[in-house]
Amino acid sequence: MSAPKASAGEFGKEVYEKAGEEIRDSAPKVAINVVVAVLVWVIGTYVFIPISQGYFLQSWAVPWLINLIVLVALVIILLMILKELRDLSDAAAGLAAYELGSRKGQVTKEELHNYKVAFHGLLYVFVAAAAFLLIGNQLSLLSPAIAALVLILVVIWAIVTLFRVGHALSDTVHEYAHEWAKKLEERAR
Repeated sequence: MSAPKASAGEFGKEVYEKAGEEIRDSAPKVAINVVVAVLVWVIGTYVFIPISQGYFLQSWAVPWLINLIVLVALVIILLMILKELRDLSDAAAGLAAYELGSRKGQVTKEELHNYKVAFHGLLYVFVAAAAFLLIGNQLSLLSPAIAALVLILVVIWAIVTLFRVGHALSDTVHEYAHEWAKKLEERAR
């Protein structure tokens, strides 16, 4: 990561430096946990569940139990990934606030907050979609009705979250649109 280019105040420099630290800390953890989640899913789905076909523990079908174990493991790993992705999202919001704030000469806490809301919202929507792709099959093996209900709830939540993202970015978009229109007016003179 290169050194800060423009002076954006002490708060801006602090945000920039914290973002760099967060990226160095969280990115490797995300990569490792994603690989582990994929391995758990692949091995659980294509090795252990097929091997367990025909086995029962009393009245419990072992494939169903293994599926439940894989599902719980995936949820735990996904929560660990989400925590680190939130830290990366904060870092990305900090970098965006710094880069855009440095053009104005100042990074404000309000702008940083708006970028965090927007980045978190987008991140959560993408993570929820990816998580459902990963665990949707396990959910449907437990109960197709539960899988369908979870999917419907995820879609409703994602739409509401995307509205929040748009609202968080609206001030920034209006500000840049105003600056752009002002430059066009100056050119026309």
